[in-house]
Amino acid sequence: MRRNQFASVAFIFLLVFALSAELADAQRGRGRGGRGRGPAALEDAKILEEFDNIVDLIWTDQEEDTWNDIDGDATEDKQAFITMFWESRDPTPGTESNEFREVWMQRVAYTQRYNSEGIDGWRTDRGKFYLIYGPEVLTVQSTQRATGASSTGERQARASSNTVWELDDTQNPFLEGKKEVMFARYQRSYSRITGGIELSQEAFLAGVAVSTYFEARRANPSSAGPVGAGAVLAPGSAATAGGVTPTPDVLAMQQLMQNGVALQDLIVRQEMAFIPAPEGNTYSIFNFDVDKSGLTFESLGSPGPANLLAFGVLRKKDPASANGLQFVYELKIPFEVVPSNGTAEVTSTHSFGMTIEPGDYLLSWGVMDIASEGIGTTDYELTVPNYAGEACVAPPEVVSGAEVVQVGPCIELSIPSVIMASSLEQMTDATDLNKVYSRTRVASLELETTIENEFNRNDSLLLLYFIKGLGVDPGTQQNRFDLTHRILLAGTETSIARLPLQEKMASDVLQQIPLAQVQQIEAGTDYEILIEINDQITGNVLFHKVPFSVRGS
Repeated sequence: MRRNQFASVAFIFLLVFALSAELADAQRGRGRGGRGRGPAALEDAKILEEFDNIVDLIWTDQEEDTWNDIDGDATEDKQAFITMFWESRDPTPGTESNEFREVWMQRVAYTQRYNSEGIDGWRTDRGKFYLIYGPEVLTVQSTQRATGASSTGERQARASSNTVWELDDTQNPFLEGKKEVMFARYQRSYSRITGGIELSQEAFLAGVAVSTYFEARRANPSSAGPVGAGAVLAPGSAATAGGVTPTPDVLAMQQLMQNGVALQDLIVRQEMAFIPAPEGNTYSIFNFDVDKSGLTFESLGSPGPANLLAFGVLRKKDPASANGLQFVYELKIPFEVVPSNGTAEVTSTHSFGMTIEPGDYLLSWGVMDIASEGIGTTDYELTVPNYAGEACVAPPEVVSGAEVVQVGPCIELSIPSVIMASSLEQMTDATDLNKVYSRTRVASLELETTIENEFNRNDSLLLLYFIKGLGVDPGTQQNRFDLTHRILLAGTETSIARLPLQEKMASDVLQQIPLAQVQQIEAGTDYEILIEINDQITGNVLFHKVPFSVRGS
């Protein structure tokens, strides 16, 4: 159930930040940046320090004993052991590549998003499962409230949230009959409560994607590996190893990423919005439109929804990488587009979210009509802002209480993005980062948005944004600034409406502008919102314009 609500700013952003843990955990489910942090490769020093834990599931008792017999300070001996350990498992000895090591270490890197309470992700229960079985077996991940306990092992989850990973047991014979694995959240950590799952090197090698990949590389050691890196992308990835026929979406990604070939069977448009997230990350909202004219609407007996798949690969720009890009995660989410049903609606707007580190990225992505296999793909460059930079402090002439505050470094005063919406609804469920929504989701809020920022004459225009670089009063630990919103004719400085001046003390803003009450607003006309900020602490001033238009009759 949902209800219309124009909530207070404080209430809304309590919801946003209450989402932090859920965003972080849910993001792991689709591998999209995991909690937002990409699977950065481990440094050699870290591998050396944690090698016993990194390979704990796959080394033999004899290898473990040999490692334990090495003097703790004998770095060269440890490095020699590590070299021999991987060489003994190399499926293509004599070549430059060691596919076993590549696949395993990519999975190790990915498990860093499961880090918890100072414990490395590869030592956690979720990390161990992912190391052995990989992304190919994972179909859907969700969080549910535990309502009871049927066994001793499940009693700890009685009052907690469980994470459920639904499994494709055809991808590994060691999972035969296992349709899901459950992890109970307890004191910010997760423990596997589904028994009967073997974690061993044999189970790792039995994975369909891994075994097929190794066999293909043995047959042709110089052949390229699957999309992304090695045999691993992220939860929900399709197996694209040699010998397995890639699906149309995978082929489309290969063409786009390797050759720059974009498909235009379906027309898609996109835009991004950003809000702060915990741990220095940024919650990135990806809104996109799909042209309905190219879709296949079908069902039994009457026109029904079109079934689509949003897919793609997110890579972070990294000069240290071979091609200047570091793989972060794969996107693969089914969704539906409903028919227009006699309306004039020619596009369908959708949205999904991802929590990622600030930085410059390339999102190679697309949409596929599953029935017709029509595909639209494109590259989208995005700069994810850092909201967690050094805050400004008050200049000497500004007095906080009885003390004069000292000048310090300031980040630039800016508004990285503004979400414009015609309505806001509070939902009873939290945002699922494994889902494409028909409206923009922020925490448990849904906002009606359009790519063009088009509104009807009688809409209440809602502005949702965060201000970056505001000064902080050391005495109160608050911001303090004057805020004004004006409506201008597009491309001019002609003001047709001005909202009352506001004094604010927090960087989050939710502003309602009832267009019906602005007499000079005309349908079929382009406008701009001018946001003016005067920071009382630093003296900095910001003018920020956001275009919008009012639909004609």
